[in-house]
Amino acid sequence: MSRISVLLPMLQNWSCHNCGGCCREHEITITESERQRIESQGWVSADGVPTDRPLLVRAGGGWRLNHRDDGACVFLDDAGLCRIHSKHGEAAKPLACRMYPYAIHPAGAGLTASLRFSCPSVVQNLGVSVTGARAEIESLASEALQSKRAEVACPELRAGLQFDWGRLTRLLAWIERGLEQTALSMALRLQRLLLLLELLEQSRPDAVTEESFGHLLPALYVTAERAFSGAAAGAEAAPAELRPQRLARMMLRQLVAQLLRHDTAETVAAGPQRRLRLLLEGVRMTLGLGMVPRTPDPNSVRVAFVERAGLAGPRRRVRFAELERGFGGGSREIDELFHRYFHVKLQGRAFCGPAFYDYSVIDGLRSLVLMYPAVLWVARLRASGEDRGVLQLRDVQAALAMLDHNFGYSPVLALRTSRRRVQQLAQLRQIAPLVAWYGR
Repeated sequence: MSRISVLLPMLQNWSCHNCGGCCREHEITITESERQRIESQGWVSADGVPTDRPLLVRAGGGWRLNHRDDGACVFLDDAGLCRIHSKHGEAAKPLACRMYPYAIHPAGAGLTASLRFSCPSVVQNLGVSVTGARAEIESLASEALQSKRAEVACPELRAGLQFDWGRLTRLLAWIERGLEQTALSMALRLQRLLLLLELLEQSRPDAVTEESFGHLLPALYVTAERAFSGAAAGAEAAPAELRPQRLARMMLRQLVAQLLRHDTAETVAAGPQRRLRLLLEGVRMTLGLGMVPRTPDPNSVRVAFVERAGLAGPRRRVRFAELERGFGGGSREIDELFHRYFHVKLQGRAFCGPAFYDYSVIDGLRSLVLMYPAVLWVARLRASGEDRGVLQLRDVQAALAMLDHNFGYSPVLALRTSRRRVQQLAQLRQIAPLVAWYGR
């Protein structure tokens, strides 16, 4: 099968470091041909696979790999390696296993590649440049498509306003230009972006046509840039440096709760008691009173940011009120992490259209910006749990790995209520205050 050209992010490295998280935190559905291939491999107890359960189980109308009681894939060995890979080679593994953490998205007649920051090696930028893996990624993309793919329509710019991939590419170029202004903190760069989106949303339909768009974008960019000229010169007056409304902080906590939820084979097996606990914790996150519910680290986060960091013992319980003070969130290394994250998501078109619940471009970009205060909220929680009042890079890395697990992959975020939350925060002009408040 011929390879297909894929647009790759330029600022990202990745190689697998065998944390085993992806083999514990995901249900791997397989095709019928993959089922037949695995069953023909002749697995026996001497291979180390469990004998008390089937290796493959029904999942909806298809099949998936089974799990052990601790949530690990039945093919995961004690060293965190895949037995299928070890015995038969990488090509024998299911496509979903070989694809992770890459995500391939349609963009018109072409394809883009994004990465999932739920993988700690992606978060830490460990390994070789993604651009060096082009042949592998394009081969995976070709295998995933299996047949000729029809061109995918560009998502709407806003509800009811058609857009095209060419204009989206030009818009993203201007957005990336703004995000590259490292003289500003990431919080201020994102506030400028939000103002640009607000101005774009308010523009007349005839101003965003293909003929007019090239003139409109520079004008809007300069307007947003001038609004923060004082901040760029070192002045205190950032327009959104205000405490967010109580309603906005409540909606952010609801988003955090949804992004933190990791349903694995192990947690699903916990049954009704876990569902009741999740409901009660959701109520507590909404109210924001008392102690923040405990959130266990996913296996990959625990291995990469706790065990390998030489940390021991549980973090202390934290009150919601502790997370509302300043934590020095805008260090250069933390800003660099967010810059790389946003670059990968923008280049991969992983924030709108078919890659993100069919959100419009503007709603999708706002959802992506909301990851900044959401991640910093969780990072503050981790720092406070270790009795620290200043964020460290590993706090933000771990928080980003936890929350990006569900960004674009949680059915809850596809609900109308979740989409409405983004729109309501924008209408109230509260996304920028959330960015400023939790970025300080």
